[in-house]
Amino acid sequence: MWVAWATSLAASAASVYFIEILGKPAATLCWVNRMLMFGLFLILTVGILQRDRGAWRFTVPFWAIGLPVAIYQQLVHWDIIHVVPKVCSASYVCTTKFFNLFGFITQATLCLTAFTVIAICMLLTRSHDAAGR
Repeated sequence: MWVAWATSLAASAASVYFIEILGKPAATLCWVNRMLMFGLFLILTVGILQRDRGAWRFTVPFWAIGLPVAIYQQLVHWDIIHVVPKVCSASYVCTTKFFNLFGFITQATLCLTAFTVIAICMLLTRSHDAAGR
């Protein structure tokens, strides 16, 4: 659970950095994933503080929604799915990349990676929780 918590912390901090420090606007789907990640951070924090190994149950809706949205955003960034600017936001489109490391790592890649790591950690926590009962 600690790896998932650290991942959600890093993703939430990066999100705040992009919005508040760099002043980057966000498309609607980016806001959806940011809110889901903030929720994951809070749930995981409470789970760790309460030493509740069953807290993984409360994370499922968050990563189950966030992961497909992150996959969609990644496909848009890779130009596999083409979107009309109005689909995302009137002032900001999903295809805008804040950065592009090594030609393929964008904010969408980081978001997808974070949701994937958290989902895997929670599935592993679930199997440990089930084995311990």
